Amino acid sequence: MSPWLGLDRLLFLLIRAFMRLCTRATALPADPEELQLDPNKPVVYVMRDRSVADAAVVHQATRKQKLSAANSSLSLGKQHLRRSYFYLYKRGVTGTRQRDALVPPRLRKLVRALHDNPDLDVQLVPVSVFWGRQPEKENSLWRILFSDTWAPPGFIKKFLIILTQGRDLYLQFSPPVSLRVLADQSDDVDQVVRKTSRVLRVHFRRQQEAAIGPDLSHRRTLTNDIIQSPAVRQAIQEEITSSEDKEEKVTARARGYALEIAADYSHTVIRALELFLNWLWNRLYDGIRLYNLDNLTQVARDHEVIYVPCHRSHIDYLLLSFVVYRNGLVPPHIAAGINLNLPVVGTILRRGGAFFMRRSFRDNPLYAAVFYEYLHTITARGFSIEYFIEGGRSRSGRMLQPRTGMLAMTLRSFLRDARKPIAFVPVYVGYEKVIEGGSYIGELHGKKKKKESIFGLLKSAKVLRSHFGQVHVNFGEPIKLVDFLDDHREGWRGETLDAQESPDWFKQTVNALGQEVATRINAAAVANPVNLISLALLATPKHTMDLQQLRQQLQLYITLLNEAPYSDTACLADTDADALIDYGLKHEFLLRVSHPLGDLVTTDPATALQMAYVRNNSLHLFVLPGLICSLFFNARSLTQSTLQRMVALLYPFFRNEYFLHWQEGDELTNAVNRIIGMLEAQGLVERDGDCLHGAPIHTVASDMLAHLGQTVMPSLERYYLTIRLLVQYGGGRLEAEQLAELASRTTQRLSLLYEFNSPEFFDKVVLRTFIQQLLDTGLVWKDEAGMLQFGDHLRALDDEARRILSTDVSQAIQRVTRVPELERALAEEPHSQT
Repeated sequence: MSPWLGLDRLLFLLIRAFMRLCTRATALPADPEELQLDPNKPVVYVMRDRSVADAAVVHQATRKQKLSAANSSLSLGKQHLRRSYFYLYKRGVTGTRQRDALVPPRLRKLVRALHDNPDLDVQLVPVSVFWGRQPEKENSLWRILFSDTWAPPGFIKKFLIILTQGRDLYLQFSPPVSLRVLADQSDDVDQVVRKTSRVLRVHFRRQQEAAIGPDLSHRRTLTNDIIQSPAVRQAIQEEITSSEDKEEKVTARARGYALEIAADYSHTVIRALELFLNWLWNRLYDGIRLYNLDNLTQVARDHEVIYVPCHRSHIDYLLLSFVVYRNGLVPPHIAAGINLNLPVVGTILRRGGAFFMRRSFRDNPLYAAVFYEYLHTITARGFSIEYFIEGGRSRSGRMLQPRTGMLAMTLRSFLRDARKPIAFVPVYVGYEKVIEGGSYIGELHGKKKKKESIFGLLKSAKVLRSHFGQVHVNFGEPIKLVDFLDDHREGWRGETLDAQESPDWFKQTVNALGQEVATRINAAAVANPVNLISLALLATPKHTMDLQQLRQQLQLYITLLNEAPYSDTACLADTDADALIDYGLKHEFLLRVSHPLGDLVTTDPATALQMAYVRNNSLHLFVLPGLICSLFFNARSLTQSTLQRMVALLYPFFRNEYFLHWQEGDELTNAVNRIIGMLEAQGLVERDGDCLHGAPIHTVASDMLAHLGQTVMPSLERYYLTIRLLVQYGGGRLEAEQLAELASRTTQRLSLLYEFNSPEFFDKVVLRTFIQQLLDTGLVWKDEAGMLQFGDHLRALDDEARRILSTDVSQAIQRVTRVPELERALAEEPHSQT
């Protein structure tokens, strides 16, 4: 053996020992099985840069992951490799310190081996090494000395990086690339080597951008670029003309807007927040469970990601960034309400990537121009972005109607500059208990929303003594904007829009995109233990069930989600009914009541109200099965064609309220048939030819059928009550807002009289949505005076809804909607709006 070879090995061993002392690496994916490596084919690792330190940490990681060691030798026929890895770049010797591309000798040997042996294949596994994952930032001493950026470091800088960032080291192992597939495309060895190198270089560039983000400019530099943009300069001139202020004053105002909006991303703060949030989650929750992460990681390789999560809690802002960062991607820039720009807190959020926006800026064209230009700038530069299309937190636990302002600006920006494709990634966040649960209940009962403040934040520190179960985060099916536009606007590539131009096709496309995002968020729902327990328990009048009955009902839900799943991305957290009950008892969502004839389970009123919120997070998973079961309440037997007709009649209202994903027609018909098949298999429905019979009354199966049907009863009651009010008053007497106000008050009264005690039952937002759906379907229309009119079709729907409801409920609704009594009660109210 050559003495130089022995010295080389000794040096490598010393470096490995030093790296073990100074580094702590996190390898992704955590489970090597996810790479799906073929054990019968040799593995060769590919690294971007020639670096002994990188090679040492990759070798350590491969041994720890029980993969073939990166430092092991490999013989393929006549070709021999001393080590099972190669590099694509070396550090240049020029003053600019750029990378110089290599023609890897080991890659050439591998290609020759494959040409010599047609049956041989080699798995190339790209490995990205990120020291601290800090984005490049101008005017930053930290960047100059310690960050791992796009520029290759020299020996001294690499040494400092190892010392300072060694504990924040991430290795990303990517799925293998078959060298055989590339080698078979040409007989020329050099051509295969060049093509393989090019493919791998593109992969590393995309991986680097996804992990550390594009280059960051200093905040003030970014602000100057925005102020000098043509759109903002035009807005400044228009403001000067309308306000007669001096140009310096208006320009300073625009600059102030830009500084108020812009994030000031800091890796130091991100790292500190990661450590703090890791402690916080362990304090508040039993853990964060992730689902369908591949939906994100795959699309992030070659798309700019726009995260569009549902909005349940202020925790959402922090949670998603934490999850994304922990899984090897750069945290997004987050659109946050200006109400969160509090002293100290606002600064931390801004440094963590938040940019702030006012609630409304329709009447401030200068602010609108600055905000749009800022959003376009960070979008065009390839930053991932996060915003909530609901506009605010859901107080009821259900998905709110989309507010499409941010979607419109994103789409307008993409049409202006479509260099990098955009993908919207819907994210479902499901809590088992929300921190703000108490305040939400109060607001739904009419209490005024409390303004965010430092004092309020300090008071909320008491939540650290509470327990909030687990958090479930599911990444839905991405929406690739190019594909969406191809489907909804032929010829969009030739479209150009002025800053203020909003043609009908643009509005329709944005609205369709908003509905699709909301639908895919709901399609990614996770049924967690508290969801299912709440669904069962809250469907009973006194929130009490026999323990055996609860067990059977939970097992029915589990079977339904397994046998007739809601969607490909919906998930079930646990599949054992007894485990769900034990979980509920352990965390005090359930209380056991001992009884000689069999134990019961119940919950206290305050917990029941919070459980209603959690139930609503995933209620839509059971709406279609519940609607089918509800049709057997009064009519114990139905022909299948009658059942399908009634479902088709009512489904559009449920689809609009719950963002259900089935399209009317064959897709809905097939979904109904699958659910009916499951109900038959469980003995809840019996078939006699084309006739379907509900299980005989006073049987366990009948009780389970009725219990599942209760899922949609609040909605059916609300629909019937609203229609009944309109029919009772007659056409031409109520405006849409008057009907919503009247329906809200009446449903609230009904809930007090007859124990419909879930606050969202009388939520005015939900009622407005239903009234708008009546208008959209043509069942109701407005006359010239803006008053609501209707015809026989609405009266027929009134009759159908009344037949589905039980006699007691139908009569109760008819009693509280009598016009003379309502008008007398409203006349006695000092602040009546109707």
